[in-house]
Order: sequence, then C-alpha cells, then structure tokens
Amino acid sequence: MSFDWRSEDDETIEYHFNPRLTVANAAELMGALPGRAERARAALTSEIDVRYGPNPKETFDIFAAASDAKGTPPPAQIFIHGGYWRAMDKSDYSHLATDVVAAGVTHISLNYDLCPDVTLDTIVEEIKRAVIYIYQNANALGIDAERLYISGHSAGGHLTAMMMRQNWTDAGLPKDVFKGAMPVSGAFEPEAIMHTSINEDVRLDLDMARRNGLLDGPPLVAAPVLALVGGAEPEGFHTLSESYVALCEDAEKHTVADANHFTVLDQIFQKDGDFFAAMMAQIK
Repeated sequence: MSFDWRSEDDETIEYHFNPRLTVANAAELMGALPGRAERARAALTSEIDVRYGPNPKETFDIFAAASDAKGTPPPAQIFIHGGYWRAMDKSDYSHLATDVVAAGVTHISLNYDLCPDVTLDTIVEEIKRAVIYIYQNANALGIDAERLYISGHSAGGHLTAMMMRQNWTDAGLPKDVFKGAMPVSGAFEPEAIMHTSINEDVRLDLDMARRNGLLDGPPLVAAPVLALVGGAEPEGFHTLSESYVALCEDAEKHTVADANHFTVLDQIFQKDGDFFAAMMAQIK
C-alpha cells in the first residue's frame, strides 16, 4: 500500500515522517550514539575535522583503509548523516566506519551546517563542495577518485540523491563521479516536511522545497542505486523510496526487516547485518 501525503491531513503526515513519534525509545537510541562513535574513533585510524569549505561545520572525518598488495588505493564511501537537516553530527556516526574499513573501504563522514542557521539550499551547496574537495584531493586523502560511493540516512538520504542529480562536469568532475549510491530512509520530497513540526526549524517555503525535491525527474549520475528502508518504518518512507527508485535507470529498493528509523543503519553497516554484504557488493 502506498502513502499519498498530499491527500492526508497534517497530523497524519507528521506521523509518517517524524520518526520520533513512531519509535518509543528513540531518545534512548539516539543518546547511545555518541558513546558508540567515540569508542570507534579510539580504535580506528582517522583524521578528524578535515576542512572542505569556509562555513563553520564544513568538515569531514576520514577513516582510512589500507591500500591493497599492489599499492592501489582503496575505494571510498562518503556518508551523510541525518537529522532532518537540523540536528545530529558526523561525530555521532563514527561507528559506521568500523566494519567498512575492515572490509577495505575508506569511510568519509560529512558534516554540514544545520537549519535554521542555514537553509536547505546552503546545505546542498556545502555537500557539493565536499564532493568536489574529496575528488580533487583524492591522492592526498589516500583514496581512489574513480571509486567514490555516496550514502546517507534520512535527510542524508535526500542529500545523497541530490548529489546524484548534479551536473558534475560544471565543476570539472566526471559526469558519473559516483560509482554507486545508497540512500537509506531518504526524505526525497521536502515539500511533505512543510506539513510537519520539523519545518519550524527547517523553514522551507514552497519554492525551496520543490527546488530540492527529487521525485520530478531521474538522477543525472548513471550509477546503481540501492535504496533501503526499515521494515518497521511508516509507509511514508517506503513510498518515497519506491517513487525515487522508479525514476532511476538502475536501482533497487529493499526493506530491512524489523528495523526502525533509528536501528536501520546497524543492519547495513555492521558486518553481521542483513544488508552489509549488499552494500559491500555495490562498492567492491
């Protein structure tokens, strides 16, 4: 069953797109993230707060994998955190790098400035700057510029898809700068968020929401897309991912059984998770 938010009242839309309403222990799950991330940073080889742009939060953390026996630098996975463009930090998600790095892939976790200090338009421009910086400085970062993969969760899933929609040749990068994308529980239609309390911070107007919407045309980057949504998430997130995948040339949407909006990443980024192998198959 699909969910058409345009035919629903604001209370119903809020239920479908505000995960804190549908996950009873959301605060507990989010509260555990900083400790998990700190322990991972202590165990991994990393460079923290690499600056990619002038704005306060335009930094990333890079968790390095080793080159192979022939000296070939590893591929890199770029990860964009969620928080509905208004909350969270890259430092909350360092633990996602642990098993990715062990599998031979460098993990790059992006920060960006948050609403209401900046607009969604500004955030999209910041992520574009991050991608350009990473590609242009691949040698110094010890990664293979021709094997970049992009992923993100929730708002980060939206930003992942926005990066798949850029004309990268305008910045001197290859048209298909990414070799794969993995949006998880992507908020692909910001216009729906205008009908929730989240917009008190994000402050979208109709023009900005539609300018940053992703369901009116296909990606410009021709790369495989793996879209994932937790099985315990409301139908709204499933419908958005199904609609996005339908626009892509090479894409699959899968449900992560029993996972909610706050546990879905564990089933993807941990080596014993249901979709770790699928993620790594896309990257390798």
